[in-house]
Amino acid sequence: MRHRRHLRLILTIPTRRHYATKYTAKVTSTSPTGRTLSVEVTPPPPLPTDIRGYTLPRRDLVCKATQIILHQSRSATSDPFLDLADYLSSLSVSLTPAEASEILKSLNDADLALKFFRFCPSLSPKFQHDAFTCNRILLILSKSAAPARFYLARSTVSDMHRSNIRGNTSTVNLLIGLFGSSDDLETTMELVKKWSLKMNSYTYKCLVQAFLRSYDTAKAFLCYMELRRHYYKLDIYCYNMLLHALALAKDEKVEQAYKVFEDMKKKHCGPDEFTYTIMIRMSGKLGKGEESLVFFQGVKCTNSV
Repeated sequence: MRHRRHLRLILTIPTRRHYATKYTAKVTSTSPTGRTLSVEVTPPPPLPTDIRGYTLPRRDLVCKATQIILHQSRSATSDPFLDLADYLSSLSVSLTPAEASEILKSLNDADLALKFFRFCPSLSPKFQHDAFTCNRILLILSKSAAPARFYLARSTVSDMHRSNIRGNTSTVNLLIGLFGSSDDLETTMELVKKWSLKMNSYTYKCLVQAFLRSYDTAKAFLCYMELRRHYYKLDIYCYNMLLHALALAKDEKVEQAYKVFEDMKKKHCGPDEFTYTIMIRMSGKLGKGEESLVFFQGVKCTNSV
């Protein structure tokens, strides 16, 4: 009688693991005495995926993990990443790269985001970063003003090589925008061949702007000519940057400037008032007054539209 009362007391104690993993079991057989039984446990359903087969992040898990990192990082007495590891261990779940990317997206501090990025592989032996999580940390570094951002970006790319992580076109675009006029730009372009990538219109645009910011007009124009061979085009902002650089070039790349201006009209990228201002100044320096007046009429037509 005491045994039954004690058992009943144990069974009525409420549990408070709200996020515990639940399993469904079915009794398949019992012994003649009823003291032993066999059950069949139904495993939890697989994680949902999108139409491309990528695992969708669990929003509740992402929110809770982000709260742990942000809240505990303000405390000097606790380690937020160890608390996160304990939380995931209590749920018997592993973090996916898509979920790690969503958590990185919510971490505005570059140092904290980098610590979490490096801590992720220790959460589970099955966890491995992919191109999307690497792109996320590169994007965070590109927005950071920390002096070490270039070194950290190089270190991230080196880690990708060691882990056999193949980047994508977005990786190259981010690195071009991050390094800009540094010597790392040539190294970034070697990744296109190493990863067997195909440069798109946006990649060429980033590359043209990077060469222009480094005052290398010759390479910028060569990149533009390669862009034309692929039947791509620039936007009005990049066209004006290229025109302005060609018009101010010491070796007077006048013919190239005229070619870019004609391409703008052929590519249905209508010149604006800044475009015509560049052409007026260039033709004025060449002593072509009548041509300047023609460009001025273009400005008037642009303003009247």
